Amino acid sequence: MSVLTQLELSVLTSWVTYDRCGMAEPTNRHELRRRTTHQALRRVALTQFASKGFENVTVAELAEEAGVTERTFFRHFPTKEAVLFQDYETHLEWLADALGQRPASESVFDAVLAGVKSFPHDLEVVRQAAIARSTLINPERIANHLRVVQSSFAKVLTEFVKTRYPKVADIDLVSEVAGAALAAALVVAVEKWGHDGCTGDLGEIVAASVDVVRCGLAPLS
Repeated sequence: MSVLTQLELSVLTSWVTYDRCGMAEPTNRHELRRRTTHQALRRVALTQFASKGFENVTVAELAEEAGVTERTFFRHFPTKEAVLFQDYETHLEWLADALGQRPASESVFDAVLAGVKSFPHDLEVVRQAAIARSTLINPERIANHLRVVQSSFAKVLTEFVKTRYPKVADIDLVSEVAGAALAAALVVAVEKWGHDGCTGDLGEIVAASVDVVRCGLAPLS
């Protein structure tokens, strides 16, 4: 059974989960195949990176293992490094939708934590990617990617705060600061988890990180 075939069921299950939460378009064979291929490439890449080392694996090898062409690989990922950040990209899309469905009575902090918690992620894949980022690639290369990731999260969170609190004084400034701070809290939590060998509960680490922002950096005052 090919890697793609093995993933058909798991991807379909994800679609069902998304549909139940009202956050997905109706399934179709083309989109199912695209998602299946995407996940297959990512799983193959993470496995190969862990066993051979990031620098020792070529795109050609990854494509062959997944049963696709190099051209197909680059349609899904612009670089090998991009594979390691797909969990962030997927979470970003989900979070933007999830935040829009949170009740108005909920605080920004609780809404963010609830949105993150609701994501139907494959924790093992997230774990593999986090460990790979912390152990297999030069820190400077990782830092460049993380800046882009954090900026993307900050944009989504800033817009959420601005929309939820339109009457707050200096809302443009407040939303920018809040969005940047919350984005940093989320990214730092995941990367710390990876640097620590993915020990401990990721959800608890994320909550603790967000709480640092929630309390206004009180430990430093």
